[in-house]
Amino acid sequence: MRELLEKILVVEEGWGTKAAQIAATGIIGGAAMLGGARKAISNRPPEKPAVVVPVEVSKVEPEAEKVSVDMKKIVSIESSNNPKAENERSGARGLTQIMKSTWEEIVQKMGEDWSWDEAFDREKNLAVGTYYMNVEIPRLLKHYGIADTIENRLAAYDWGVGNLQKNEWNDAPQETVNYIKKYRD
Repeated sequence: MRELLEKILVVEEGWGTKAAQIAATGIIGGAAMLGGARKAISNRPPEKPAVVVPVEVSKVEPEAEKVSVDMKKIVSIESSNNPKAENERSGARGLTQIMKSTWEEIVQKMGEDWSWDEAFDREKNLAVGTYYMNVEIPRLLKHYGIADTIENRLAAYDWGVGNLQKNEWNDAPQETVNYIKKYRD
């Protein structure tokens, strides 16, 4: 993880120490890479000052500079910023609407001991969603030989990496197409 440390990350106050810690270790959720950091700072209302976390600049992996998913947009799309959101159909929970099986897998990979009941915790849910979006999905895309683009990450997050790998966008549901449009707007 540490090899992704490279840029100055801007972490919005209030996202919690675990999310800030993850952003500072290069996972980038709730943070902007340096290219967008100046814009993020200049567009930030004065009542919400940024916390700037300096990090090393010598070990960035090339992929880390190419794709950066804005987790604030994901949280807005997934849960309308409601940490107690729960999808009655799928059972997904929290800010990032994580499914139980994904939560359990990612929590284990993160080395945490968080129960499914903790998926409603803002900080923990954002940490798990961020790890999934910016570490696990890129790893899976690479494994399946799929380009690591924002569109492919979003499709994998919404539709599933397996569906993306099998169908290569040919049968993408309208829900996934709309998801990507919402992110782009």
